[in-house]
Amino acid sequence: MKTRIKYIVASFITLFALQSCEKWFDVTASDQIKAEDQFSSGDGFRDALTGIYLAMGTESLYGKDMTFNMIDILAQQYQPFTGASAKYNDMQNFRYSTTRSEEHIQRIWDKFYFAIANVNTALSYLEKSDFVWYPGEKEIIEGELLALRAFLHFDLMRVFGHSNYENRSDLTSKMAIPYSTMYSKEIIPQLSYTETFELLESDIATALDLLKYDPVHPNTLLTEAQLVEINREGFYSKRDGRMNYFAVKALQARVYAWQGGQKWKLAVQAAEEVIEKSAAKLAAVDLDISWNKTVSSEYLFGLHITNHSLIAAPLFSANSNTDYDVLRLGDEAIEELYETAVPEIGVVDFRYSSLIDRGAYGLFSSKLNRYFNSLDYDKMPLIKLPEMYYIAAEYYSKNNLSKAIALLQEVRASRRIVHELPKQMSVEDFQEELMKEYRKEYIAEGQLFFYYKRIGLLHMPNISNDIIVDDAIYMLPFPMSEIEFGNRVQN
Repeated sequence: MKTRIKYIVASFITLFALQSCEKWFDVTASDQIKAEDQFSSGDGFRDALTGIYLAMGTESLYGKDMTFNMIDILAQQYQPFTGASAKYNDMQNFRYSTTRSEEHIQRIWDKFYFAIANVNTALSYLEKSDFVWYPGEKEIIEGELLALRAFLHFDLMRVFGHSNYENRSDLTSKMAIPYSTMYSKEIIPQLSYTETFELLESDIATALDLLKYDPVHPNTLLTEAQLVEINREGFYSKRDGRMNYFAVKALQARVYAWQGGQKWKLAVQAAEEVIEKSAAKLAAVDLDISWNKTVSSEYLFGLHITNHSLIAAPLFSANSNTDYDVLRLGDEAIEELYETAVPEIGVVDFRYSSLIDRGAYGLFSSKLNRYFNSLDYDKMPLIKLPEMYYIAAEYYSKNNLSKAIALLQEVRASRRIVHELPKQMSVEDFQEELMKEYRKEYIAEGQLFFYYKRIGLLHMPNISNDIIVDDAIYMLPFPMSEIEFGNRVQN
């Protein structure tokens, strides 16, 4: 573990050099000097922040495995692989202890803490920066960094932590993940769930306070003149590609919903603020889906990933029966999910009619197969507006079912579903409709597995009912090096 920690912590020196956002620092004895050089100006911090976002876009994280590939494979979104040689065959079958699975798990663990180490390094230098900042810029950058720290740790917990947290009071004192709050060569302490959620909530709350300077905040503390000054090179434009104020609010809703119980009210308050006040809007009726397949108007936070369309496209096709890694969809499963037998539901839903294609060997999602110059080319959504509707609807289903139905109906209508939900339905029937929406919405986006895990779903669609989906499946095991040398506990 110490060897791995040194590797991870040393990775802070891979922040981007001043000359280019595409050049990493070399590992030399002058690392500290280089870091001090890096953070001697606002440009250095902007480069570092850009570097963190790019690191998050690697294939082991949100460029592939934490979105459309490994996480969606775990959610059984795709057909079983046709050959044992498929790289993620073991993961699809929940065989986490094989060599290949351990390699996948190790890579995502390392990449997460690699990004977190860079966040903490930037924060440590930000705290002692002594040059003159433009008004509001230091606050925005610090807010983004703290929000990213929370975002990355929360996803680590969603991958490696227990399921069904809301309904398991025994979990509060159990050990969660190592939560790193500073750059240090010491082993990162593993904390209880209670302590981890306290840190998550603290980082998010501080970030929200700092991001009152965010240009997207409805009452931003920046004047127009100050915004022009700090945005000379357009660095603070296109805020939906960054951890902006409303992205952090959405993250807050996620974190509260994961805890459940008394936190549900706080979750829905955060979700409703995003729905009511953010610039994000549900898909317009006249939206040309072919040129905007991931519906960029709904982005709260997404990454621009270099060559992302080229990374995804080879995996989303069905024109060969010898390419064992492609991600195909099952005909019967898709027809049942989208209710194609009811024309007013399935055929008109653009998630079915425009985002699922057929090749010679079956169906596949075309959501990430995008045209060059399309509005969402090379973008990967990480938080989108419909999720806020789903969180609010889930909360109201317990105390105001008609409001819950209305919220879910808004999303369905934006997907062009003509058939309206019944005005009167049981809570159980509503929960079934809500799950359908998650399943329809999040093909190739990496959120469905986490929804199943949060609610503790015991029988996952598209696999045998004989398989009980519990923590043995929902909890990816810590890398062996963490257990052997870091004394990590995962039980």
